[in-house]
Amino acid sequence: MSRFGAFVLIFLISLAAEAQEKNLPRRERQLYADAQAAWKERKLDVAQTLYEQLLQKQPDIAEAHLHLGQIYGFQRQPERTRFHYQRAVELDPELPESAAAFQWLGRDTFQRECYDSAQVYLSKALAHYPERSNLALVTRKWLASARFAEKAMQHPLKINKKSLGDTVNFLQAQFFPVLTADNETLIFTGLTPERDENMYITHRTKSGWDVPEEISKNINSPNNEGTCTISADGRMLVFTACNRPDTYGGCDLFFTRKEGEEWLAPKNIGDVINSNDWESQPSLSADGSVLYFTSDRPGGIGKSDIWQSTLDSTGQWQAPRNLGSTVNTPDEESAPFIHANGHTLFYASNGMPGMGGFDLFISQRADTLWNQPINLGYPINTFADQVGMYISSDGKTAYYTDDRAEPKGRRAMLYEFQIPDTLQKMFVPTNYIKGKVFDQRTNAPLEASLELYDLSSQKRVATFASQSGTGEYLAVLNQNSEYALYVVREGYLFKSLTFVPSDSMPALRLDIPLEKAEKDRVEVLNNIFFATGDYALDNKSKLELRKLVSFLENNPNLSIEVAGHTDDVGGDKVNLELSKQRAQSVAKYLAEAGIVKNRFSAVGYGETKPKVPNTTEENRRQNRRIEWRIK
Repeated sequence: MSRFGAFVLIFLISLAAEAQEKNLPRRERQLYADAQAAWKERKLDVAQTLYEQLLQKQPDIAEAHLHLGQIYGFQRQPERTRFHYQRAVELDPELPESAAAFQWLGRDTFQRECYDSAQVYLSKALAHYPERSNLALVTRKWLASARFAEKAMQHPLKINKKSLGDTVNFLQAQFFPVLTADNETLIFTGLTPERDENMYITHRTKSGWDVPEEISKNINSPNNEGTCTISADGRMLVFTACNRPDTYGGCDLFFTRKEGEEWLAPKNIGDVINSNDWESQPSLSADGSVLYFTSDRPGGIGKSDIWQSTLDSTGQWQAPRNLGSTVNTPDEESAPFIHANGHTLFYASNGMPGMGGFDLFISQRADTLWNQPINLGYPINTFADQVGMYISSDGKTAYYTDDRAEPKGRRAMLYEFQIPDTLQKMFVPTNYIKGKVFDQRTNAPLEASLELYDLSSQKRVATFASQSGTGEYLAVLNQNSEYALYVVREGYLFKSLTFVPSDSMPALRLDIPLEKAEKDRVEVLNNIFFATGDYALDNKSKLELRKLVSFLENNPNLSIEVAGHTDDVGGDKVNLELSKQRAQSVAKYLAEAGIVKNRFSAVGYGETKPKVPNTTEENRRQNRRIEWRIK
């Protein structure tokens, strides 16, 4: 029960003084002396018997109660420890040795959620310790936690924890849940009756979760595998494996990719990340380019810290960087989870004021610096250890492990709850886009490269691919940004799309047909922008134009027609001239980019070739367009 009991006891034994003179009868005085001698000689079983005999005759000897409290503390008998420590401080609270009793009683009342009493006991213990001693440091930490916990329980968050059910919680312990960005697939670690940690996978159904299965025989082994992280699209997995022949330390990080329906044989992630020490509990950014993990390697701040590594342009992981003293403490940090938005970190720590044990915290990254962590509060955090939280990409649901007592012993189970408004306001949720890439004519699924750009900054924010065999893809989007999506496959015209995700559109389904690069095949340049009634290219068009230039450079034998189209607002002649001028603006850019002029032409069709009837503003928007056709 006592995390610091042994240390406290050793310290206090060194302070022990000769028993004060007492006006005892001769037999009791001899009994007392024999008990004290046995105590000093560390014959605790003998001392226990003698102190008990003494207290039957003389129940008000503070030292006897104090030493019995320490003995029963070693024996993990909390009720007897509590009784004797309480009697000791009642009888003589000024004894220097009574600090041990105050310290134990402070932690005991803390664990029983009597935080006002805990503050009283811990304050009295603190008064006995030298200002800069380790014991003073530990006691101040417990005292700060007692104050925090008292306030947190007075202002509980409105949440309703719900077990994921016996179908998912089928083992004595299951922990570290992670989900794909669409919240359709759940992976977690489970501890088998044979004490083997394996990973399990289940899929969401209309009625809940399907029966979990082992994730793959290629991944699970007779050794321990678990605490994994998965990319947003569910195709890259990083996990912890221990005691394998190809590990550098006791536990290392491994990775694998999914091809079709099968996971490939895992590989050690390498000695840039892994060391001779302990690496575990990874968390990938949504695009798979940044990896967070826990390690006790040298060079850290505490017993275990959170570290970060970034994937470079060649696909190699860079040397890990410690997240620093804002996130990490001299104690233990673990179970990092980077939200799909890429800058909100959730993690567990026992080094800051909290509800006791490991609490869950949130920290936001601003540029390269992390903000001061915030405890998520009660009842998300309780006296039990809380670790392994996952927040859905839309920021609405939390999944985590709760370790609690049951009649047959402690059990770790997976829970979910809806994120309260006060917590939702702390971070930015994300959306996601998913769909399938396929051939326009044959409907055959296509493996293609997809690039996502922020149009306002013209910067690429993600690169991913549709899956071979199925053509499926998935990517995370930050809200309220205007995006351009480019889909490229050799032998096909590139596809450009544009959209702005919002709260009202948490998910976007977008199936993408590609046209082969053959004569008379046509595509729309969806990210070419003009002011109303004008033909000057907006700066946001530069990205699209560069893509068109790149296509022509990579396909030197192809020539294209650039065609301008308008809606039916305005006169026919005006629209015809405007469409021609807009097409010529694109052609001028191609010429200035070095494309030979005989490889392209520009033509305007005005309002004569609408894609859809000009009956709504949305339809008119679709009809205002620039197309390109293979000649």
